[in-house]
Amino acid sequence: MIDALLFAVRDGIIAANIGYGAAECDIMTDGRPPPRAGNYFASVHDGESRNDAVNTLMEFFGFKVTLTMRIVVPFDKAGNQQMARNVALTLARKQGFNAKLEQLRALINMNWRIAVLSNQTPPSANDNIAAWTPSGTVYGFTIPQRLQGSEFPKLVYDDWFQTGDSNQATTPDANIPQGIKAQLTFGKAQRMQPVTSASGPFV
Repeated sequence: MIDALLFAVRDGIIAANIGYGAAECDIMTDGRPPPRAGNYFASVHDGESRNDAVNTLMEFFGFKVTLTMRIVVPFDKAGNQQMARNVALTLARKQGFNAKLEQLRALINMNWRIAVLSNQTPPSANDNIAAWTPSGTVYGFTIPQRLQGSEFPKLVYDDWFQTGDSNQATTPDANIPQGIKAQLTFGKAQRMQPVTSASGPFV
């Protein structure tokens, strides 16, 4: 189930036409961007899930979206030229870390098209589940994901971009911050599978 949701989130971010293509957003094992990443990257990765029922499945799935932006100005100017911008919102969302993070938060939070609604383009999580299930009844998501919180932006170094060895300086600038990152946590994407479906298929 989480796979269907992760792919729907990734495809929803790319399809929203807010500056993320396949090179700027993908499913990753954690929040780090791939070595090929450019100036910014949105990593979609697993979060926590839980079940609140005893004799059935009342599941709540979570995932995380971590935004990373490279520092492309002198470090002492990154705060007011990259992290925060006092410019028009349309420009801030292209250049400012905080504005880009807030835009992702607004796009994904309680987005029914990403998780629940059927026959969506790109496919929703429930569309993915239906397409990947060969036969039988499909029990998909009934309530979309909710924002649980945002991590305080942190400075990251060369090892975050997977281009160096975190235990050994590989360049003269290895101890100088190379980027900014923060993690959005989403949860409570709800799915229920009643006890009467215990004979399968188990999807």
